[in-house]
Amino acid sequence: MGGKLQKRYVGRLSNPIVGVLIREEQLRKAEEASRGAALIEEVETAKKGESQLVQIARSSDGWKVLLRLSNLHLHSTVKFPMSKNTTTDLPKLQELTRVCRLANDGDQTANGQLNQWINAAPGLIDQSINALALARETLLATFASESAETLALLRVKLEREADELVGTAEGDPLLKHYAEAVALAKMDVMRCSLARMRADSALYTMRYWEGALERSQKRWERIHKAFQKARAEHAKHKSH
Repeated sequence: MGGKLQKRYVGRLSNPIVGVLIREEQLRKAEEASRGAALIEEVETAKKGESQLVQIARSSDGWKVLLRLSNLHLHSTVKFPMSKNTTTDLPKLQELTRVCRLANDGDQTANGQLNQWINAAPGLIDQSINALALARETLLATFASESAETLALLRVKLEREADELVGTAEGDPLLKHYAEAVALAKMDVMRCSLARMRADSALYTMRYWEGALERSQKRWERIHKAFQKARAEHAKHKSH
């Protein structure tokens, strides 16, 4: 009453009604403890899965470069000598453009660097695809909660959203992969939002999900922006 806990005498312990009330109170406390433990466990699971989505967001900065390197890999028939000073670190798009221009002008050092980037592209793409697959399975399993039917429906939902994002470029598997990452990031925003609403009564979980929701929204914006740039790069290539 008035925000304070008050005690009331309800009778002797030998009274059956009192026994019922005590058991009900014990059950209520046990249910609250169980729910609290479940919410904390959900937070710990989310912390492990978030690192996978962080990796996807970071890799999205190089999507345009990987698309161009993938295209060069598909059309490359000449293998240039590789310089010992070259690197397989993913370049910025401006640097890739500069090296391509030098390679076209016959610069052998640039040829070697470009060839090394092209050869590294499939492995880098595989890493990106594997990271997405791991994050997808983790997030879907969390959402589905051991329901095979829900899991199947969520897979269909992700597939449809990715198809809508790709649109007329649906023939490009790499762009489809990036679209799936966007759809997955959007689903993570939804998950964090729902979890935040369930955590209102627990300060620890409420604060975690408030931060998680903000981070997931920023990741989605970053990944979606990267996808738009990648789609523009794809359209640019198709127009030539």
